[in-house]
Amino acid sequence: MNARKSIAVIAAMLITAAGMAGIANYSNAAADASRAAINATATTVITTLPAIEVTPSNVQLRELHKQRTENGGSASPSSASAGMVMPYYSFASSEAGA
Repeated sequence: MNARKSIAVIAAMLITAAGMAGIANYSNAAADASRAAINATATTVITTLPAIEVTPSNVQLRELHKQRTENGGSASPSSASAGMVMPYYSFASSEAGA
């Protein structure tokens, strides 16, 4: 290998190293700018979703089962089962006005 090839390889390596250093400096500067923006907003309060109230609860399901067994468990409508409270599933929040 002659001297010109050695010099060309070393020059290519130095150019590549300089380019990589430039890219690293550029990305670090961009990260510092965004990090400063994040730290400036760190004192703001993050609002979270309201608590979810799921119905029927276990107590309501036990009560329904108890009412069904007291009424004989029949599927036909009767005056005894007319007052039975049927549970429903709701994932609405009480804070949302639902």
